[in-house]
Amino acid sequence: MAQSRQAHEEQPIRVPSEEREHLTKLAGELARYEVSTAVVDGDAPYLRVTNPESAHAVEDVLCERRELDHAFIASFGVYLGSSGSLGVTAHKVAWLVGATEA
Repeated sequence: MAQSRQAHEEQPIRVPSEEREHLTKLAGELARYEVSTAVVDGDAPYLRVTNPESAHAVEDVLCERRELDHAFIASFGVYLGSSGSLGVTAHKVAWLVGATEA
C-alpha cells in the first residue's frame, strides 16, 4: 500500500491552463481536416499537428495570451490566428501540414 501511495504522489498534477483549453478547441476544429492532433503538456503546452499522409508534415502550434484573446503561433514564429477565429486558424494549420489547399 505504501508503494502505491508513493507512486501516486510522484505523478505530476496537471492544472488546466487557458492556453491548453484553447489548443484543445483548435484541435477540435482541425478534426474536419483528417489530421492527427495531440496537446503536449510542459512548461508551455503546444498542439502537435501531423498529416498522416506524410511522415514529415508536422507542425507544433503554440498559444500565447494577448491583451484581448489568445494567439496561435507556428513553431517558426508566424502568427496563425486568434482564439476568436478558430475556423480560419485551423485552415491555416491544415494548409501548413498539407492537408488542404490554400
